[in-house]
Amino acid sequence: MPEFNPETDLEIARVIRSAPETIWRCWAEPELFKQWFTPPGVEVTDCENVLEPGGRAYTVMKLPDGSQMPLDGCFLLADFPRRLVYTDAMVAGFRPKGEAFMCVDVTLTPVDGGTRYHAHVMHPGADQRQAHLDMGFEEGWGTTFEQLDRLAAGLEAG
Repeated sequence: MPEFNPETDLEIARVIRSAPETIWRCWAEPELFKQWFTPPGVEVTDCENVLEPGGRAYTVMKLPDGSQMPLDGCFLLADFPRRLVYTDAMVAGFRPKGEAFMCVDVTLTPVDGGTRYHAHVMHPGADQRQAHLDMGFEEGWGTTFEQLDRLAAGLEAG
């Protein structure tokens, strides 16, 4: 696990009331992923998550103003159902693409009552970290965790 750097990194963790395998499914299946990955007002219109090293991590988000934000990245690590690491510094096949905003290390740890979902978000510099905070990192990612919690719990109940 990479060491946390308070100058460039952010992290957020929540307990999700479901098994790691169900959370993994919510990452892997596009129709499920679209339901939880963005806060209200932002819509995932397209996605392709190939959960394997070198696999594509692709999402298109439609913002409230109608503009499209495509994010094309690469999974660096996919250890079912415990850990996902992805970045926007590369595209599928580990092909470098120039600039990077972040690399995210997601760990799914079974705990009483579900799974501890921890996201360690690493940025290349303090400016990108601050930009992410200014975008509403804490509130936005917190909201998406709540959505993931409801979706995954519904899958297990259903």
